[in-house]
Amino acid sequence: MISQLLKNDMNGRYLSSGRILIWMGTLVGACFGDCFTPEGFQSNWLSSTAKAATQDEGLGQAAIELINGTTLKSSIQGIASEGQVDGNAIPPDLNIRQVLSIKTARKLSDSPEDRAKLQFVGGGELWIDSVSMADEKIKSFSAIGTRELPLELLSAIVWTNSPLIDRKIKAPSVDYDVIFVNTSSGERMVEGILEAVDSEFVRIKYKGESKKIGLGKVKAIVTADLGLEKPGGAAAAILLTDGSQIVGEILKLEGGIFTVGVTAENSVQVPARKVVSIVIQSDRLRYLSDQEPLEVQEKSIFAFQRPWKKNLSVAGKPLEIRLKDSEEVRSFKKGLGMQASSRLVFANDAGFDRFSAVAGIAAETNGRGDCQMIVRGDGIELWSERVTGEGGPLEVDVDIEGLKEIVLMVSPGAEFDLGDHANWGEARFIKTK
Repeated sequence: MISQLLKNDMNGRYLSSGRILIWMGTLVGACFGDCFTPEGFQSNWLSSTAKAATQDEGLGQAAIELINGTTLKSSIQGIASEGQVDGNAIPPDLNIRQVLSIKTARKLSDSPEDRAKLQFVGGGELWIDSVSMADEKIKSFSAIGTRELPLELLSAIVWTNSPLIDRKIKAPSVDYDVIFVNTSSGERMVEGILEAVDSEFVRIKYKGESKKIGLGKVKAIVTADLGLEKPGGAAAAILLTDGSQIVGEILKLEGGIFTVGVTAENSVQVPARKVVSIVIQSDRLRYLSDQEPLEVQEKSIFAFQRPWKKNLSVAGKPLEIRLKDSEEVRSFKKGLGMQASSRLVFANDAGFDRFSAVAGIAAETNGRGDCQMIVRGDGIELWSERVTGEGGPLEVDVDIEGLKEIVLMVSPGAEFDLGDHANWGEARFIKTK
């Protein structure tokens, strides 16, 4: 690839001392084994060529939130290919599939607003300072190092965004790459086969002929949809210090490097020392607010009828429950808001064995509310407690193994249904086995 780039540039008379330095650096990286190499998955570096600096580093101190609602404070040194997590004060049987999120002590850095970005076919994006493309490979430079990736992993290179570009990224062509160009008459799309990108031009085969477009006129390149399959495991969104985000399946963490499967056939590698946070969409957890109920029954007595809501109280406010004998509240990003009398039926169709939530009266009632919150499974009462506006939040954790339908109910109490705004914070199904 290097020799081909040299040949292309000398033939086109674009040779410069800066480009020679880039090629020399790339050659040195190749000598130390930091080039693109297949290892089961097609592995591609997203780390700097200064690989040695990360060899002995793990993820460092982090807050690890588990799917059962608990949080561990620990350092993470490694993640095995089977998902086993290794580190200080880590439970011996902890698997990455039992983790909901990881937050490190690192912070996002201030970054220039005029950077371009690479967008991956499986989601996620990399902020870059410059980019080149030849021989079906993309090479980019940024604050977190040099990267070389196969072109097929990218859905787009975006210098300047627009609504039309966003729509095309969401619905790309299956036959052509598309270049968005700034012209005197506005934004124009050029369809063809992308051939090369350098510091001055984008080259595309257009109607059978190779054409050059000045890079300064190009707003974005949207690549053809090759129909690559996503990886089979749980997706993770890895946020880096420069604001980039890699989305894919965590295959392992070893020697300070994350290997992340972004498609079924390809993976990228990310330096752990650049990770700010990781959010995992675990297949062992499902929030009830992320699925539709099989059945809904709602009927108020005296109170104004408010329908149940996802991730909000029935009044449309944030999910909050006031702590007992306190003005402080406990807040939840996910959950359900219900009002007496109401009944929601959810299918346990994926073999989850526990239901977990935090139950209580919404803080918005200012101490009012008195109702019965109930959990049933296949007609069996699993949990039932009286909750009041002054009683504080109650932890719910019940066994639902083998049960097909889980019912959440809110029944009126001493004051009929006045103020009976019931919140089910973090209501979720969990697989613990």
